[in-house]
Amino acid sequence: MMKFEGLFPFFKTSELLVCETDGFSLRGAVVKRSGTSVEVLHRAAIAQVDMADAVTDLVETLQAKGWRGGGSAVLLSHAVLSTLVELPVNPKKPRPLPQMKALVQGDVEALWLQHSMRWSLGRLLVSRGYMTEEQVEVVMDLQQGKPNPAGGLEMLDKFSFRRFGELAEELGFVKRSQLNACLTGQEWLKVDDEQIECNWVPQGAVEEIPGTFNWLTSCVGQSLLQRWVEVFARQGVKLKAMYPLTGCAASLLPQRPLSEVLLESHHGLVKAVRLWEGRIIDWQAYWHVNKSAMELCLESYHALHVAPNETLWLASWDENAEDLAEELRRMLEVEVKLLHDPALDGSLTPGMLGAARHALGVGEPGRCIEVRVGGPLPPPAQRLEVRAVALAGVLLLGLVAAEASLQLRHSEAQSYKDEMDSRWQSISAAKKRIDAQIQAIEQRKQALREQQLEQRRLQAMLGFYERDIPERAALVKGILGMLQNSVGDEVIMIGLREGEAKAPAMPFPPNSPAAKDDRVEVESFMLESWAVSEAAAQTFIQTIQKAAAPWNLDVRDSRVFSGKGPLKLDGFSMTMRLVKLRPVDQVGQQDKA
Repeated sequence: MMKFEGLFPFFKTSELLVCETDGFSLRGAVVKRSGTSVEVLHRAAIAQVDMADAVTDLVETLQAKGWRGGGSAVLLSHAVLSTLVELPVNPKKPRPLPQMKALVQGDVEALWLQHSMRWSLGRLLVSRGYMTEEQVEVVMDLQQGKPNPAGGLEMLDKFSFRRFGELAEELGFVKRSQLNACLTGQEWLKVDDEQIECNWVPQGAVEEIPGTFNWLTSCVGQSLLQRWVEVFARQGVKLKAMYPLTGCAASLLPQRPLSEVLLESHHGLVKAVRLWEGRIIDWQAYWHVNKSAMELCLESYHALHVAPNETLWLASWDENAEDLAEELRRMLEVEVKLLHDPALDGSLTPGMLGAARHALGVGEPGRCIEVRVGGPLPPPAQRLEVRAVALAGVLLLGLVAAEASLQLRHSEAQSYKDEMDSRWQSISAAKKRIDAQIQAIEQRKQALREQQLEQRRLQAMLGFYERDIPERAALVKGILGMLQNSVGDEVIMIGLREGEAKAPAMPFPPNSPAAKDDRVEVESFMLESWAVSEAAAQTFIQTIQKAAAPWNLDVRDSRVFSGKGPLKLDGFSMTMRLVKLRPVDQVGQQDKA
């Protein structure tokens, strides 16, 4: 079955308590995921046979080293059976969960019975070195009523149908303390009920049998699993799963498209795993407490019929792992690679590290399998959390699509806005150019007007010098000649000065001749004279009027009043204005010129 954590990495635990027990001691390490590796935070080991007390001591020791406690845990134990079975089930077409569970349990039932026999009291006493195999055979023969060299029928009657421990103690083969230790350890390795909890993961097709596939399975007694859950729960820790004591180191191997073999050596036990392109294709386990690690490694290696060119890896719990690897190189004449990781040390075994990497989703999936608390997970499509995540994914995709649509529309609107801004900038630049041209035209028009005014001023000046001045000079000469001819002995000229042309102060009466005169004053001269008599004065005014007519001059504002003349003589003073008149239309034409 695929793990939920394998489908969705963000659900993986970041910190985990990894424990391992052989039934007589407990070691643990607090690890956390650091990228694609596992970092060890705290380590501890407890030499305690009663696992309930051992878990308590382990948690307290780790907390004393700085662990805050709580969280999740996994446990590696001899009580978990892991093996490779062949099932007629295609991983691409999984069976329903109850049917798959029945197939797996039916296939591992015989192996489970053999596995349970390993944790008999006699074998535990031998594994601890408290008894020899010969002593175990003697006790078993006495239990079964078989004859033996130690005694005849009398001995059979005395020891038949007695418990193994009682006989071993009574015969002096074992001490009571040693017996109690093994009995206590047996409680955490063996269960009497037949109910098992199992899990499975596909590997690959069996080449020799079409339609059959290899499945890596693990199983443990349900009552024992629940017992471990309760022990960890009393310490505020949630036990997630149990792993086999050997086999998890395969998760440490790199993913390579080659055939390779891993020898995982534990005290009195060696598990050999053969892989092809990362999938397990063969599996052998040898357990014998009286044989050395070297002997067990050689037996398991040859049982797999390994080709000389296949890569051989060694994962060993012993401190002399390098010596064992060197001895294997010498005996097998092949290259042996020692499985190594910076996190491995005396308190963290390869199996613990492999289980930690598998539980945290760091190691290669499918190379080891745990027994989950609560049973195996259903297929991904049938899990509520997967459906919830799928629904959330659909909603997220909808939101992403909506956001992408909005972004696209925003991009189009921004593009249209940029285009309009560009056009507006072009129009604004054209408007500025047109305004500049208009301003230049206005400046040129103003310059032309100034030139025209200057030209008119120059024309007026030229007209003044060419026409007005000669006319004025001729007029002045004419007035002087006129005065010279008009002045007699009784009149004296006092002064002649130029005056200003002015409109009449009051309008002329409508019926008067002056009202019909359309001429205007353009020039005037003020004439002052003195006469000895009033008659001479009037005569002089009339004479001037007649003499001025040929010159288009008109006499206006003439006045005669008595006054002193030259030499203080009594007489009459006269003032008059000699006015140059010109029709209105001629004045307008002259102004335009």
